[in-house]
Amino acid sequence: MEEQNNKDFMDEEIRKELNQPDDSSQIYATANKAARKPYVIHDFDPLKDREMAVFTAAKKLSEYIFVITEKSPKKLRWSIIARLQNSSVELIENLYRANQEQGEKRSDYQKQAVVSLSLIDFYSETSRCMQAITIRQTGIIARQLYEIKKMLSGWMRSKK
Repeated sequence: MEEQNNKDFMDEEIRKELNQPDDSSQIYATANKAARKPYVIHDFDPLKDREMAVFTAAKKLSEYIFVITEKSPKKLRWSIIARLQNSSVELIENLYRANQEQGEKRSDYQKQAVVSLSLIDFYSETSRCMQAITIRQTGIIARQLYEIKKMLSGWMRSKK
């Protein structure tokens, strides 16, 4: 129950960060009035195509990172911001590769995913220090990283 409340809190924080209303009808009504259509993070887990929660959480994290770094300073976009974005994509790649393999190869890809999580944490903290992202955005990323680490470590333990 507490995990569901935490996930709802994170989704609400992301929605606040992106200045999005809670209900989709308001989003589209606002979009019709605005010059630029607001960016909407769609749920990656449709009923007919269920995947493990760790994949969905990693995709949401990656998309959030791309959204918040869209308007980062140009001098940082090709250095720390690019590395942050690439690490978030590598995390998803490693998760998919681990899901396709068995045994030792799966374990190796899962370990690479853990390394990607650590790198995302480092790059987000560095980005905050360089004022490319805010403290609040760093906190949201940290909470999402924590949730993904919990799910990934559970997956790693379940296969041993």
